Amino acid sequence: MRTSKTEVNLRRLLAAAPQQKNQAKLVHYVATLREQLEQLAEERTPEGLPRISKATLNEYSEKVEAIASKLINHETDPQVSEKDVERSFVKENSSEIEEKKQIPLSSGLRRRPVPTSNTEDKAHELAETDNTPVKLDASAHAHIEKHRMLQEDLTDEMVVLAKQLKESSLMMSQSLQNTEKKTLTLGV
Repeated sequence: MRTSKTEVNLRRLLAAAPQQKNQAKLVHYVATLREQLEQLAEERTPEGLPRISKATLNEYSEKVEAIASKLINHETDPQVSEKDVERSFVKENSSEIEEKKQIPLSSGLRRRPVPTSNTEDKAHELAETDNTPVKLDASAHAHIEKHRMLQEDLTDEMVVLAKQLKESSLMMSQSLQNTEKKTLTLGV
C-alpha cells in the first residue's frame, strides 16, 4: 500500500520537531501534526476501509503528544534549556525502542507516557487556579463536537465489531463441536 502525501509530511514533521529550537515554530508544528493526524484518520481506500491502521494512528498520536508534552513542560519550566528537551526526547525515543524489543509483541500492551509530578505541586497548582469557566468560540465548540462525534462513531463501530467477533466465535465453536461429533460417530 502506498504512503499518502499527508503521512509523508507527518513523518517529516515528526522527524524535524526534536531539532526545532524556535518555540513558536514548535507550537505550529504540533498544531500541524494534529491536523495531519486527523486527515490521516479520515483517509479511506477505494473500498471504503481506513487507509491506515488504528495501531499506526495511535503510534503517530503518541509521538505527537510526546512532542506536545515536551513543549508544555518547556513552557512551564523556563530554566530547562532547549538542548535538554531535545536530549530527553531522543533518550525517551531510544528507551521506547528498547522497551519494544524487550516486551513481546503478542502481549498486546502499550506503554503510555505519564508525566511525573509531585503531589505537593498539584495541590499548589489547584490552590492557585481560578475556578472561572473557560469561554470558547464557535470554532472551538465545533472542534469539540467533531471529536465527540468521532468518539461516538468509534464506540458504535467497536460495538458492531464485538458483536461480529462473538458471532464468529460461536459459529467456530459450533463447527468444532459438529466436527467432534462426526469424528466420534465415524470412529465408533
